Amino acid sequence: MTELTSLAVSRSLDAELIPMSQTCDILIVGGGVIGTSIAHSLARRKVGKIVLLEKSFLGAGSSGKSGAIIRQHYSNVLTASMAQKSLRVFERFDDLVGGPPVFTHTGMVIVVNQRDRAGLEANVKLQRELSIDVRTTSAKDLANLDPHAKLAEDELAVFEAEAGYVEAVQVVASFADSARRYGADIREGAEVQSIVHEGGRIAGVETNQGRFVCKTLILATGPWAARLGAGVECPLPVQACRTQVALFRRPPDFAQRGPVYGDFVHGIYFKPTHGEMIHAGSLAGEELKDPVDPDQYNESADNAWLPQVRQRLSGRYPMMQGGYGRGGYGALYGITPDWHPILDRLPGLEGAYCAVGFSGHGFKMSPIVGQLMAELVVDGKAKTLDISPLRLSRFAENDPVKTPYSYGVMG
Repeated sequence: MTELTSLAVSRSLDAELIPMSQTCDILIVGGGVIGTSIAHSLARRKVGKIVLLEKSFLGAGSSGKSGAIIRQHYSNVLTASMAQKSLRVFERFDDLVGGPPVFTHTGMVIVVNQRDRAGLEANVKLQRELSIDVRTTSAKDLANLDPHAKLAEDELAVFEAEAGYVEAVQVVASFADSARRYGADIREGAEVQSIVHEGGRIAGVETNQGRFVCKTLILATGPWAARLGAGVECPLPVQACRTQVALFRRPPDFAQRGPVYGDFVHGIYFKPTHGEMIHAGSLAGEELKDPVDPDQYNESADNAWLPQVRQRLSGRYPMMQGGYGRGGYGALYGITPDWHPILDRLPGLEGAYCAVGFSGHGFKMSPIVGQLMAELVVDGKAKTLDISPLRLSRFAENDPVKTPYSYGVMG
């Protein structure tokens, strides 16, 4: 072999070992429901080459473990409107996005103590003004709706007729499949290690698969948001926290599947799910007491926590004292100080955006978030709704999104 040939072979081997830069117009980081929804909305607009990078597999973070309850019960116009517009998409998801139907219609019951009457009545008024079908529900009404449920004399309930839940994993897969059909490139196993910027403008990212060069970057990184923001001196106040889910099999004589519940009295939400099961979790906001490393956290439910959930569930459903425990699991929230998301540009870094900090609300809002972020990036401003209340600077300005509920996760 000549010296020239040997040098050529050496360079060829180096090229195989060192990935070359890859170029796109818009790069999305995060393959959960928010990232894939944004990819779907942008790809449909045919605004150039779109690449989505996911460090593991699609839905591997918060999205794949979500209860994916779809409700409109929010206490301010913006978030209620976001939930309302998203529900309309979920109802026709197979037509509007593709794939199989994902929405199960159950309705949702919200139960509060008498002391929360003012907040509940204000929310009902607000929602009715938005044409959301919600109404007060007496103990007799609830018994007709769900004969297994118990409502005490000092409790108040409302029923949101259009609510339900979706199949979480299928939603993520369908958003991703739609994005691919419109030409987006979705890469799994591509971990972003740092953001590259030059002269105050986004230039790309470094990954385990080499550098990706882009003009526009969107962070949809859920509980991992703060890490990448810190690397470009843009603090994102998103705390990765562990939440828990308990699963119970309904007794054989518990024949009728009930609605979804937001039970403030007992501090839990729960919903029917596959295989005669009930999926239950907390509304008490204790997730903030359990900050975690999102790459290393306990993915099992605590043994001491599961009996507590059974007891609280039985307070609403007495028959669930005889329900069959099926364990549970630990999952992740990315929580902001006001429990509401950040949809904004990243200050001081032209071409960079974020859709993070959903604090347990992400699935409910994901279709409209994709649309709003596409508008912000392509048109320069979100047009469908005014998202300025969700700007990053609200925290420094002491202007958080407010809710009359003391349970942040309900919004």
